[in-house]
Amino acid sequence: MASSTPPVAIITGAASGIGLALIKHLYSQGWKVYMADISPTGSSVAASIPTSSPSSPSSPSPPPTFIQTDVSSFASQATLFKTAYTTSGHIDLVAANAGIDDRESPHGSFPLSADPTEPDLTTLDVDLKAVFYGLKLFVHYVRKEKETHPSANPDHGDVKETRQKKFIPTASIMGLYPFPAQPVYGSAKAGVINLVRSVGSRFLEEDNIAVNAICPAFVATGLAPPGVVAVVEGKGYLTPMSSIIRAYEELIGSDERAGETVEVSGTELYWRKPVGFANWGSRWLADDPDGLWRGSYRKKEVERGEAGEEGTGEKVNGKT
Repeated sequence: MASSTPPVAIITGAASGIGLALIKHLYSQGWKVYMADISPTGSSVAASIPTSSPSSPSSPSPPPTFIQTDVSSFASQATLFKTAYTTSGHIDLVAANAGIDDRESPHGSFPLSADPTEPDLTTLDVDLKAVFYGLKLFVHYVRKEKETHPSANPDHGDVKETRQKKFIPTASIMGLYPFPAQPVYGSAKAGVINLVRSVGSRFLEEDNIAVNAICPAFVATGLAPPGVVAVVEGKGYLTPMSSIIRAYEELIGSDERAGETVEVSGTELYWRKPVGFANWGSRWLADDPDGLWRGSYRKKEVERGEAGEEGTGEKVNGKT
């Protein structure tokens, strides 16, 4: 798969931990990288990344571009994506990596003498809702690129210039297994996994976007409470960052995977499948071989789109 321009990536949660490690890896491979993080320190972090790489040691590149972003805000993410697309003309990879732990436990104590207060679900906003935001924005600009630059569209015959686009949210092994210590975090990550499994095949078929999730075990990052890293390392259960990067390399380098989740535990990669169907009725309802759900809901999508676009003459997904 050839191209005359470097690939472009957006990484969220990029000022530290997994996001920063991925930034450095991609940058060393010649990618144009946009760093997104809510912390303003991302600017100095970006500036500290060496401007030469093993792939091009004699041709220093400018450091990654940092854009302060609150991923829980659609408007903030929209600015990030618009800036990247307007500047570079295309976006090839989004690693939706930003995440936080629980802000309120369902088991928490609260006064019974007062009325219940609304729970703090910021974790869902950052760990799950923000992934939906990023996916919508990425799909928008992938389709916009195909419309603006026909050579990026395989329907126009120029397949050699086509990069398969990649959307890789960071889930967690705690989305695969029950996690009583952080139930909101675990629920959000489980939602990310099922989102990926639910949209993967259709996005690959219709938009040439590979949507897959990475599910790290315990990696030494700033998300862990004080003292936890030392305990996990002492047990021998720490997952090295090199394993995480290897998982990303596998997902970025493959044009065959879609809707998959890779558990990264220790030095191993485990490709996790959904739970098996209880019976043929469950399989029929979920897989929708006769197109019952897909046809019905697509009709509703069209009806909603026609109602929203009536009289505007604007294109929806490339169609008037």
